[in-house]
Amino acid sequence: MRVRICFVFSSLFLFHCSGQKSIPDDQILAQIGEKTITIQDFIRRAEYSIRPAYCRQPNYIHKKIVLNSLIAEKLLSIEMENKDDRQLNSSSFLSFIKGRKEQAMRQIFYNNNFFNEVLVTENNLKKNYELAGKTIKVNYLNLPDMKIVEKVAKLKREGIGLDSIYLGLWEGAVPARHISWFDREPEEIHKELFKENITKGQLLGPFKTETDTYLLMEIAGWVDKPAITEMEKELRWSDTEKRLTEISAKKNYLDYVKELMSGYQMKLNKDVFNQYSAIAVNYYLKNKEEKETAINQIIWDNEKVERFNNFDESKELDPLSILFTYKDREWNVKTFNKLLQSHPLVFRKRKMNRGEFRTQLKFAIADLLRDVEITNQCYDQGLDRDWRVTANENQWYDAYASKRHIQLSFSEPVETQQVLEFYNPIIDSLQLVYSEQIYINTKALEELNLTSTDMMVTQKGLPYPIVVPSFPIITTDDRLDYGSKLD
Repeated sequence: MRVRICFVFSSLFLFHCSGQKSIPDDQILAQIGEKTITIQDFIRRAEYSIRPAYCRQPNYIHKKIVLNSLIAEKLLSIEMENKDDRQLNSSSFLSFIKGRKEQAMRQIFYNNNFFNEVLVTENNLKKNYELAGKTIKVNYLNLPDMKIVEKVAKLKREGIGLDSIYLGLWEGAVPARHISWFDREPEEIHKELFKENITKGQLLGPFKTETDTYLLMEIAGWVDKPAITEMEKELRWSDTEKRLTEISAKKNYLDYVKELMSGYQMKLNKDVFNQYSAIAVNYYLKNKEEKETAINQIIWDNEKVERFNNFDESKELDPLSILFTYKDREWNVKTFNKLLQSHPLVFRKRKMNRGEFRTQLKFAIADLLRDVEITNQCYDQGLDRDWRVTANENQWYDAYASKRHIQLSFSEPVETQQVLEFYNPIIDSLQLVYSEQIYINTKALEELNLTSTDMMVTQKGLPYPIVVPSFPIITTDDRLDYGSKLD
């Protein structure tokens, strides 16, 4: 089976409706006791994760199976509430749920205060609409320091192309990329690439990267694909407006964060940090086989509830030793590792060697403290009580509670078909038991449209990159012969 793994930025799809404390009636697709499935839940669970073959098509029968599966997930979660399960009550799981909640809070904070506040002028929209069909091919070099940059630039001025320079310094073809107007490049790079009078062979840069290297780009050519049909024109106009909104919102957000963090300093305890880094590098820089296993686990089984917290038992490092000081507070190793249980580290550089790790770890800790400050602002605004946050938090809790129910039902791992054969009659029974507490908006279900594309959606640069829990494989039932209609 071919699977499309889609990486997106959090501002693209999350929560564009106005903030309320309770779920609006027109957003409710099903009510199961005190648990709710929103229209957004249904669409995202069906479209942002991989559905099994028995409900992958967009027809009404398959939509009913999807809804029955989500309702079944809620029913199993309700059943687990009476079991007082040790794993669901564990500090690691509750920290995971807390981290999920706070990530949703920060995303809504961004949309409420920045994305939704942007007004794109018509002149700016028209100007960029004309550029939106352009894709530019660039050759590029990522260089370690300005001395080498100056030498390469001098060779370029003498008429030597980057391809020849690269061949003289290394082997093989010069690195190249195709960059469209919609690609999310750093603003300074995007601005230089999409100026009106660029020429083939033109050298752009140097651009300093987040990892303190320098990027030189050479224009190798471009294509400009115009929008032809009215539908294409309308879609490009809308996409251009959204992209301009994102650019402006991001700039305003970064300015806000800079002001928020102004005056705050993180002072590392050098000796302890070096020890911490030496242990951490073995966890984060796994070998290739381990990484492939981890990626496969994420794609097919979703995120595991486990965090990097084994330093507390490490014989090499005292958990009470001070790792850093921030805002006049001393953070010891144990306290910091506890924070990691709800907010895993996010590294700015996705690929790094062991020699780079120490610096990247320092950046990741600083970014985590930034998120702590933003999260505090979210609590001040009451976003922990926003219905969108609560719905997201409950979705993750219920998904894992139902997984736990399944796990307890089998003494060893089983195939999907065995799970379905075991649970189909159980779900049928639970549908009848809870029928009087279930309400379904069948009209809304009929109007919803799904695709049949396999897609795994993730978000870059966030502690929890996977957007939704994996699709619940519990039932193949396509009947809605229980509950009541929700008007």
